[in-house]
Amino acid sequence: MHSPWNRYLMIAALALAPAVATQAAETSFTLDDGAQVAWGDERYLRLGGRIHYDVARYSDDVTLLEDDQDFRRARLILRAGFDDWQFRADYDVGLVDGWRNLYVRYGGWERVRVTAGNQVAPFSLDELASSNDLAFMERSLASALSPAMLTGLSVGTWGKNWTATAGVFGDELSDLDRRTADGTSIVGRFTYAPIRKRRQVLHFGIAHEYRSVDSNADVRIQARPESRLTDARLVDTGRIAGIDSLSTTGLELMGIIDNVRLQTEYMHMRLDGGPNEADFSGGYVQASWLVTGERYRYSRSRGVPTAVRPRGDWGALELSVRYSMLDLEDGLVTGGEQTQVTAAVSLYLNEHLRTSLNYSRYDAAPNRDGIDEDGSILMLRFQAAL
Repeated sequence: MHSPWNRYLMIAALALAPAVATQAAETSFTLDDGAQVAWGDERYLRLGGRIHYDVARYSDDVTLLEDDQDFRRARLILRAGFDDWQFRADYDVGLVDGWRNLYVRYGGWERVRVTAGNQVAPFSLDELASSNDLAFMERSLASALSPAMLTGLSVGTWGKNWTATAGVFGDELSDLDRRTADGTSIVGRFTYAPIRKRRQVLHFGIAHEYRSVDSNADVRIQARPESRLTDARLVDTGRIAGIDSLSTTGLELMGIIDNVRLQTEYMHMRLDGGPNEADFSGGYVQASWLVTGERYRYSRSRGVPTAVRPRGDWGALELSVRYSMLDLEDGLVTGGEQTQVTAAVSLYLNEHLRTSLNYSRYDAAPNRDGIDEDGSILMLRFQAAL
């Protein structure tokens, strides 16, 4: 943890869960969506989790990428509800161990959510979607520019076809080993869906982060080649000293027509302060097709796509393709440029079980050392989630 108030948030959140257990009236127990004990309609205690087991085989070039297999995620998830209050705690013992979601949320006002704790900052369509529901095994190269999870306070609201969320955040509880920039952020996101029907969605989104970097803190942006089973980074700015602040803007566009989804994002980051001022950019474009005919669904209160629900006895089959890029070269910073093309096949056996196969080609021209290289990655995942 980076500050005492993070610790206070954890204590307050953990104190809420036992209060639910004091309600003895109308007790019920179910195993439909994890193990849940409920007292009435709005008081519950639910235990779930997710397991993502990955296998990766690399065909490398200059940078050594060693074949591996491991638990990408092995996460225990505790949820509790007490009238208008909700609590969530996720702890992962997989490759990136530590706290994920750890927050208290108040929803007593109509169409308003107030969340305090470690949470995904309101930035990026790709980041805000659950890792269970992504079309690909890993998020795109561009996610290196997003704030991802941070500890703080956010307020979100929504209407028939729009959402708005903003918050103030410090650092994350656990080190995701992707972006280093200790400080304080103001982050906001607005989405608008002029078409939002059961089988058709047109979504636009814009998000912005302003982060004041702590004095004497370095900034570093780096990215793995869309595979978490390797520690190698083909692009990496190294530690950049003297930066006062960073500003990042993200643009989102998504269209859904029944069983086809098209999605793209572009991000631009500006580093200000000292001789190392620089501009970085990243983005992706992707397309997905549910071959077996299921429709893609969309959450109007969050402004993100949600889980695929197989309708047949043999599950749902999805085909996806993505092109992503990340440019960390500007001014005195020579972090490299990388592009990557990925094809994915996913079989959703039911709402809880899934297996995925991803094949990608990467091209770093140049990599962080100024050398051009390219290679390929083949990955397989077995996934179970409640």
